[in-house]
Amino acid sequence: MLQEPIKRNNKLISIYKNPPTKNITDVKIKAVNKLFNNNGYYLNIYISPQNNNDIINELLLFDKELILEIEKNSLKWFNTQFDINEISELYSKSLCNQTKTISIILTKKHIKNMMYNNKKITEIDEIITLLNDNSNKKCLINISIEYYGLYIYSESTSNKWVITKIDITNIDDEESIVSIDELIDNYIDRTRDINIKCKNKLQELTNDIENIKKNMKDIDNIIEILDNIDITNKTRINNNLIKLNELILKQETIIKTSH
Repeated sequence: MLQEPIKRNNKLISIYKNPPTKNITDVKIKAVNKLFNNNGYYLNIYISPQNNNDIINELLLFDKELILEIEKNSLKWFNTQFDINEISELYSKSLCNQTKTISIILTKKHIKNMMYNNKKITEIDEIITLLNDNSNKKCLINISIEYYGLYIYSESTSNKWVITKIDITNIDDEESIVSIDELIDNYIDRTRDINIKCKNKLQELTNDIENIKKNMKDIDNIIEILDNIDITNKTRINNNLIKLNELILKQETIIKTSH
């Protein structure tokens, strides 16, 4: 998951290996602010549970997994073994569960596609202007976000999510009516993608179940051997205890990483 943090200026940055992406529909822009380096914008968005309940649950689970990841690697990374409570106090969650809001970054470096009423937009400042101009109009805003990494400061952390795609449709605009077919195609494509991901996840879980069953059987076999072994045969006892320890650790890893 998280790679070993790299020191940069006054912080540590831990990049995520194979970063997750999320497709969020019908978001509401709560605030837009420029980044301190003026290389992009911070957007605070509201995620509607009605349309994105699965995404919200995934983000909440993602935060829990990162906290466990930090706990597991804290001794290696910081020369101190932090417990869950200590990490939870310092950890800033990706999603505020009470307000259902998340802060995300929009920069030229990470954005891959920007659309407004099915027309491609090439400049970030233009899409920001359109967002501001349409703040009081009825718009459908869909975005794709990707996790960039965890920024670790002396007394806090910050999760960085970046926008990779943004698609804005002005529903009040009569010209946008012709885009309904494209919108349907878009949802069909997204449905196809999520079905593929679901099948892959089901296969992973099936494999984990089979491995857990096999490990349980192997553990029970070793326990049976230890119950019947001659206590004077220390070499055989030690060999079986080593195998048992390896199986237990393996089983714990599978259980911890399977969801």
